[in-house]
This record gives sequence, structure tokens and C-alpha cells, in this order.
Amino acid sequence: MFAPANAAHFTLLIPTVRNDFKVLAFEGTEAISTLYSIRIELVSEYADFDLESLLSQPAFLQFGLNGEGIHGRIEDVLIGETDRRLTRYYLTLVPALHYLQFSHNQRIFQHLTVPQIIAQVLKGHGIQADAFTFNIATNHEREYCTQYGENDFEFVQRLCAEEGIAWHHQHSREGHLLVFTDDQTCFPKLGETPYQQDSGMVAEHSVVSQFSLRFSTRPSTTTRRHYDLKRPSLLLESCFTAEFTPELEDYRYPLLFESEKRGKQLARLALERHRTDYQLAEGESDQSTLRSGHFFSLTQHPRETYNDPWLLLSVTHAGKQPQVLEESITSAAEPEDGFTQGYRNRFSAIPWDVFYRPPMPPRKPMLVCQTARVTGPAGEEIYCDEYGRVKVEFHWDRAERNSEHSSCWLRVSSSWAGGNFGAVTIPRIGMEVVVTYLEGNPDHPLITGCVPNKVTPAPYPLPENKTKTVLRSHSSPSSGGYNELSIEDRAGQELIYLRAQRDLDQKVVNDSRLEVGNERRETIKGHSITVLEAEEQRTVMADRKVQLKASDYLQIAGSSHIRIGEALVVEAGEDVHIKAGANLVLDAGASITLKAGGHHIVIDAGGVFSSTEIETGGTPGTSVSANPLLPGAVAVLALAPSMTSAQHLVDGELEEEEEEVELEDEVPSGITLRIGMFFDGTGNNKANSETVAACYAPDANLADAAEEIQKHCAAYGYDGNGSSPDNSYGNDVSNIARLYDLYADHSYKPMPENTKKASLRVYIEGIGTRNNGPDSLYSQATGRGETGVVARVEQSPAKILKQLRLLQEENTGVMVEKIEFDIFGFSRGAAAARHFANEVLKGEHSLLAKALPAGSPLLSSNFNWRLKTDIAINFIGLFDTVAAIANPGLFDFSGTNSRNPGVNLKLPDDCANKVVHLVARDEIRENFALNSLDHIDLVLPGAHSDLGGGYLPRAKEKLLLGKPVTSNISQSMASTRSAAYLAAEKEMYAWYEKGVIEYDGPGNELKVALWERPLTQSEERRGPNLSPLKKVFAAATIERPVHGELSLVYLRIMRELAVRHEVPFDIIDANDPKLALPDELEPIHKKLQAYALGESSIEGLTPAERALLRRRYIHLSANWNAAKGLNSSDLDIVFINRPAKDSQRVVHPNE
Repeated sequence: MFAPANAAHFTLLIPTVRNDFKVLAFEGTEAISTLYSIRIELVSEYADFDLESLLSQPAFLQFGLNGEGIHGRIEDVLIGETDRRLTRYYLTLVPALHYLQFSHNQRIFQHLTVPQIIAQVLKGHGIQADAFTFNIATNHEREYCTQYGENDFEFVQRLCAEEGIAWHHQHSREGHLLVFTDDQTCFPKLGETPYQQDSGMVAEHSVVSQFSLRFSTRPSTTTRRHYDLKRPSLLLESCFTAEFTPELEDYRYPLLFESEKRGKQLARLALERHRTDYQLAEGESDQSTLRSGHFFSLTQHPRETYNDPWLLLSVTHAGKQPQVLEESITSAAEPEDGFTQGYRNRFSAIPWDVFYRPPMPPRKPMLVCQTARVTGPAGEEIYCDEYGRVKVEFHWDRAERNSEHSSCWLRVSSSWAGGNFGAVTIPRIGMEVVVTYLEGNPDHPLITGCVPNKVTPAPYPLPENKTKTVLRSHSSPSSGGYNELSIEDRAGQELIYLRAQRDLDQKVVNDSRLEVGNERRETIKGHSITVLEAEEQRTVMADRKVQLKASDYLQIAGSSHIRIGEALVVEAGEDVHIKAGANLVLDAGASITLKAGGHHIVIDAGGVFSSTEIETGGTPGTSVSANPLLPGAVAVLALAPSMTSAQHLVDGELEEEEEEVELEDEVPSGITLRIGMFFDGTGNNKANSETVAACYAPDANLADAAEEIQKHCAAYGYDGNGSSPDNSYGNDVSNIARLYDLYADHSYKPMPENTKKASLRVYIEGIGTRNNGPDSLYSQATGRGETGVVARVEQSPAKILKQLRLLQEENTGVMVEKIEFDIFGFSRGAAAARHFANEVLKGEHSLLAKALPAGSPLLSSNFNWRLKTDIAINFIGLFDTVAAIANPGLFDFSGTNSRNPGVNLKLPDDCANKVVHLVARDEIRENFALNSLDHIDLVLPGAHSDLGGGYLPRAKEKLLLGKPVTSNISQSMASTRSAAYLAAEKEMYAWYEKGVIEYDGPGNELKVALWERPLTQSEERRGPNLSPLKKVFAAATIERPVHGELSLVYLRIMRELAVRHEVPFDIIDANDPKLALPDELEPIHKKLQAYALGESSIEGLTPAERALLRRRYIHLSANWNAAKGLNSSDLDIVFINRPAKDSQRVVHPNE
């Protein structure tokens, strides 16, 4: 129904934007548990409205006679045709929930109810608690719930469907309240609407003009079954049946539920879902109060059973008011349905006593398998439960808990599992495991195996040991020990190797047989104890040779019988003592001879003969007492038949000692020279930083300094109030300069006598800098020019020759037999280091060979620039390579792309003994694309210069965290009500959640920066009767102190990695205040260094340690500060530090 007056009854209210819009028409559908979308056609006398300012603004479409309508946010705007006076605009009104479709996430929720999960998702989109409510009868806690491959709306929609939760909106001028409910009684009730069959006549009041009802076949039984590992013999099954025909069953497995009660609930919800629309009414009316998710009562229908409350599932609203055109309608075309003016709707509804359950959305993404890392509590190495289940952290999980709270318990597949028998191998913390998903469900992960990676490699290097089959375990807690069973299948070297780190126990219940085809060797470093409870039989087919280095003890309880085929020879160094308790019989078939003291007695067939007369008397010789066994052996034997532990076997031989002959190698006549090359980064210059070191020292106070110091610092851009210049004089020394200072250098001092090794160092100034001179902005911007990347490499031979001359002056007569390089670089200096390394690898064709050709006086006669023989690269240490070469001459103004003309960045696999590349995890600037070294990259916390150094020890960040946004608003309107301000405020609160400030107060705060300027009349393009406008600029900003000592952690890590590969670095002086670590960084340093050295498979930082780094040490390098100050009148400026798209750093491969 619509009053025939010319007054407009449909209006669109947009509180935040001044407008003269008039509603010409609208149409759209709202439905329970479905996003509504209302398309509105408007007219305005203003032909150049700022469409962008309308986006996401709240609006209320009023079309009811009593102010009823639909509230939402403007999702899109379109400008249509313009006639003599009016311009048509089209916009779409949607709920706040609509925007969840554009946010995809992958995350885990644990031990939360569905309402709690949904509330977290909504709040993450700025939908506060007063904009939604829950009327939920049951709150079942979910132990584990995964969002994967779904946008936020799909995730919320699925959770609601699984729990039988419906949602709808309740509208008012101020907003739209999102209501979640699983209780039919919670749907609001509208008034009565009579039925009046459509007769073409206009009714005096709102009526339902058409109403129809259809019935559909649906299942009558739902059955759900679940398997529980804690009760494997009991399959949980729940069934719910209703009295309907035909009898049709919906049976599903698996469906997770832990009790029969929960299973019954899920089966009931499934049946209610099936039967939601088995009776479905459809109708048409002009009742403007109808809303989905509300009951309305139908009256005066000739079929009495229809005159009852009905739950509205959907309502399609349509309205037209051509009178807003205020001119005659010249078109003769009439709509087919005859609808030209007023309001009407179409609706669908179900009986009041039929439960509404939202339909199940299409099945969530089916996961096959992926890898994850095993986690557990801090300090633990193995963490499992009674079922051998472990917890993991998925690579996609940005929560990074890295603890026992990272996931649910995951079952671990085994090759065999039975009742107290089978195979058990518990994945340990840090291992990378393969996770598959039962039924493809992300909520049901299962570990099927482990895979090696760079941090957790195979027990033996591959592919060299590809013929080995190995089972090796590690002692826990970690001590470096391990047990191992390995099988070598290489032809001619076949071997089964068994190693026990401590004890080896074997138990054979019946027989044990051992057959050795050749030799058997045993070496036992302690006691060997054997207990036999029956006979021992041993047959030796050849000689038996036994050598005892001490005494021999033998105790025989019965008799001892020895039969010798030929001769028995017993030789004692001193005494032989034979004692018999009764008789001693010596029986010889031919003769017996006794010799002593030069005399003898012979007994043979001829009689008894003596070499002298036998006299009576004398004294018997002293006997040697017999010790039956080694001390303590009887006590050990008394333990039989229990098993005793034996020490592990090692290879060894019992052979006669052989004289060792040492052969001395011929010593070469020359020395091996180690040259350290240090390429500094863009804007980093050791000399310039040291020139102004006193100006930014932590204890410096220029206001109190002497006048000469103030003048000195002011000349380089230090004002004494905390400001520093934006050039190489405004940076601290980098880690490249610090490593240069630590490198041993014999070019300034004599070498030790008889030494065969020497070293010298060469520092290459940072890209775009000059010692004690102005910086080159061209080289800093492009990486090219006389201080660019390639130029720095070309200048290096001259610097090396200078140091060689100094070495020769200090060490007369020195000859170089071989040259080995240690190469270090940071940022663009790392790119130069890689280019230099490739020059070295050219050998005799390199720039170095041309500068110092073979046969030069310093080089030995054998030196000929041969790779590996005469020259080699020992170590390459890089901090966060960023080449970023631009070429304006070829219209290439971007350093972000992978084009770096003239620079050879690709490092071959065998280019050096060791290559290290420390990569900044928190660097996300668009202009700082990473030139990766692929698997060599070691990603660590911090921004670009947090790793490579250069930040001042104490600095204050004053940054625009977001790109300034604008709004055009009335000059009379407060700027804090503008859409620009609200957007910046939302971004500011998001930064609060990231924990980037320690406290909120002066000098350490997040806030919204706001500035404005009036628009000229030509800019406004508005009618003369409308108030003037102003342009508002807003951005989230931060001001906070930040410390620079995090780079000292990575200085220590790089030094330690280098020293372990024989780089001649001195120790770091912990008492030097410029190099000392703060106490709070010590445990972080130890964990990160253990991770970098491969001693730990994970970083191991606690959440508190990560938070400390975020709020105090990691710089916010990505920001929207202008290159040379902020021009408040415009945004046409250069944001050189702007974040990359989606805050994801661009990474180029090693090529």
C-alpha cells in the first residue's frame, strides 16, 4: 500500500555524509542466516558527489509509515546518467557481517564455545560487543577448532550451521543488531496482518495479497556414529526419528561427539535441519514491517489453519516513488507486473512450531596432508601423553605459540600397534612431521611420519651415504650422545653397526647362535663377567693365543682335566708352585728331569741319576700363595642367573706393538694469506659515523656541551634536541664495520716468526657514501654510479693492493703461496659481496688477477690464480641482501623488481667452504625486496638494520603507521567525526594489539594525526546553497623510544659462525660499552645463537621475549613518512619506506 500523495515516503539517512539524495526505487532480499543486500536508486541535484566518501558509511533506508526500515553499510556506489537537472546514483546496502567475506584466515581455536569463537572473529573486524548478541540454550566447548581455507564469513556460517544456530538482524536508525539464537522462542513477534486476495483494488491498510503452502519430502531419521580412541571397542552411535513417511534415513560417519547426549543432540539438529522447509509458505504483501527472523500472524485467511503465527525466512523488499523526479513521466512503457509506485514485498515462511536450523554450507576444504613442527613446553625435548600423541605448530599458524598450547593432541601413526606390543617412535620437539587429515577435516589431524630439513638433517650426509639404512636416537636431555642401528648396503662394504650410548642388555629366552664367516674381535675396556649355569663346550680348529697383561686366576670346584697331544711348556719368570692336598703324581713314559742350581736329577728306565750326592736335611722353598679369583668376583658371580650390564663394543685388535714411523710433509716456502673483505650497506660509512660518534652517544647532551662540540655536531646535522641527519652521518656503525675491527690484520705489524699464515682486512665504504664527504643521492637511490654496487667491487683491487704493500713493508721477504678470502656484506653491500665473490671465482680472468698478475714480486713462483689451488673463498657472511638496482636510463625506476643489471648475485653451491645469510623476518618495505639464497637463508627476528646494524643506540621513532586517508566533510563538522579519522583510529587500535609500545604516555604513544584544509569552490563543485567543505587528512602515528642493541646479538652470531670456520676474528670485548649486550638480551642471544649454529631446531623464544623485542628493539622500518618531510597540503609525495603489498616482503630467488 502506498499513499497517493506526491510526498516522498522512502528516505535514505547517511549521518556521516551530508547529501541531498532522494530515493527513487529500491529492491533487495533479507533472509535468516543470509547476508542481505538492498539495491537503492537515488537522484540528486549534485552531479559530482564524492562517491568514495560514501563507502562503508552507515545508512538507514526508511520505507515504513512508522519509521521502519533497514540499516546497513554502503558497500558500493555507482553514478548513473544525468538529465537536465538530476543525476542518478545507485548504491548497495549490506550488513557489517558482509565484510567478513573479504578476510581469509588460517588459525586455531582451543577450548572455546562457538559463541566465544564467533565473538573473537567479529571483534577482529571492529564489530563490538554492543552490535551483536547471543541467545543460546546450549554452549558446548570445542576442544579444537580450525579455520583453514575459509573466509571469516564462511567460517562463522559453518560453525552456526554445525551447532544449529540461526542469525538475523534487528534494525533501527542507529544500527543493525546481529542476533544469534538456537531457540525458536527468541525470534521477535510482529503484529497481525490480514489476508486479502489480490483483486487489483487498493486496500485501506496493509494486507497479505497472496499466500501459498507447499510440502516436500524429507528424511525421517538421522543417525550419527563416532569412534573414540579411548573406547575403541565401543562405537558411539546416536539416532533421532520423527513420525513421517516415507521412512528415509540420513546416516553419517564420522561425526565427533564424546557422549551419547551430545550425539543425540547432533542427530536431532540434523533432522530439524532437514525438515526446516518441509512446509514452506510463500506470499506477497504490502506490509512494510515484515522482517526475516520475525514471527508475523496471518489473519482472515479462508483456510483457518493458515491463520497462525509464521516465522519469516526471507523477505524481498521493493519500493518505487517516481514523484521524487518532480516532473512528468514521459515513458509509455509499463512494467509487466504493473508495479509503478509504492511498496510491496515477497516472503517465505514456515509454521511457528517448526524449528529453523540453517542449512549446512558446502563442505569445508578437504585437506590432504602438510608438514608441521613438533612443539611442547619450554625446556622439554619430548612431550607426549599416555597415547603417544604430540602437539605441533603448523607453518601457517601465525599465533606462533611454540608451546604445548600450539595445537590439540595429534595421534602418531606407527608401523605396528597392538596390545602392549608394536613399534613406538615419539616425534620430538623441533622435528618436522607430515600431518594428514582424517576425512580431509582440519579438525582431525594425524601424524604419519617425519621428514628431514636443513635444521634437522638425516643422521649421515646425503647423498654420500645413500646406501645406509639408519635408526639413530638422541640422548635426552640432550648431551650429544645417541644410540644407533645402521645398515650399510654399499657393495663390498656391507655392515650392520650397533651403538649403545650407555648400556646394552640382551635377553634370549631359548637358544642363541652366532656364525662368523671370518674374524671376530672384541675390545672390552672394563670387566668381562660370564655366568654359565650348565656346560661350556668350545672347539678351536687352529691355534689359541691368549695374552694376559696382568695375572690369571682360575677356580675349579671339581676336577680339571687337560689333554695335550704333543708338548706342554710352562715358563715362569720366577716361581712355579704346584700344591696338592693329598698326592702329587708326575707320570712320564720315558724320563723325568729336575734341574736347579747347576745340578739335575733324572729318572728313567735305567734308574734314578743325580749330578751330585743327595744329602739329607735342608729347608723347603717358600711357596707362592694361590689367590682363587680377582677380588670381588665371587660377589658378582653370586648374582647369577640375573643379567648384568656390559659396556659397548668398540673395534680393536690384540697384536704385537709396532714401531710408528712419522713422515714429515714437505713444508711450502710461502704463506697462506687470508684477506677479509667488508662491504658496507647503503648509507653506512665507518669513517663518517665515527666522526660524529660523540654527537649521538647515549650520554651526550649537546645543550651542555662545549661550544666547539656543538658547532662540530651542528655542521653534520645534529641540533642537540634529539634530531639526527638523514644521511651516513646520522647512522651508527654497522655490523660490517664492527666485524672489520675484529678481523686480524698483519699489514700494520710484523708476523710471528716461522708462521705460515697471515691475514689482512679491507673495508669498502657503503653504497652512496664518501669518507668525510657528502653522500651521493643518485647512488643511494639506484645502487649505480661511482659509489654504486659494481663500482665498489671495481674499486676493491686497488684497496687490496694498498694493504698488500703495507704487509710487505712490515714483513720483508714474505711470499704468498695461496690466498683465501673471507667476504662480508650488508644490504646493497651484501649484493656487492656476492658480485665480488663471483669475481674471485673467475680466477685468472678476474679483476684481481689483472691487478696482481702471476709473477708479481709478492707472489710465489707457483702462484697462478688457479681456483682451489692458489685462491679460494673460505667464508661468506651476509646480512639481508637487498640489491635494489634501478636503471632510470632504461625507464626502470623500481628497485623492487628482480632486474639488477650488471650485478652477479647468484652464488654457486660450492663457491665457499661456508655461506651464511641472516635474513630479517620483520622487514616488509616494498623497496627492500630480498635477494634470497634459498635454503641458506636463516630468518631471524628484526628489521633490515636490526640485523646489519646502523641504528643509533637510542633513538625516537616518530612515524606515520598508515597511509594518510582523506575525507571531504562540511567545515562545520568536527574532523574527529570524519570517515578518515575513524579509519585511522581503527588502524591505531590494531597497532595497540601488536604490542609495539611499552606504555601509553607522553613520548611513548599511539595516536591519530589529524590535519585539514578548506576546499576551494572549484574543488567542491557544489551547489551555491550548500555549506562549504574541507578536506580532512588522518593517519595512525606512533612516537616511541627504540633501542639499537639487537644488532649486537647478530654481530655475535655472525662472528661465532665465522670463527667455527677458521675466520681470524678477535673476541668481542664485553666491557666495551659500545659492544656490551643489555642483560635482558642475553637469554635471547643464547637461544638465537643455538638456533643459528644448528644446536637447536627452533628459535625457542618465549612469548614474553618476543613481546620484549617488539616493543623495545625491533624498529618499524615500514612506514608512511614522506621522503623529505610531510606536505600537509597534498599527498603527492614519495613514501620510500612504504610497506609492501599485504605487508608481505618481495623475495627473489638466488639467481
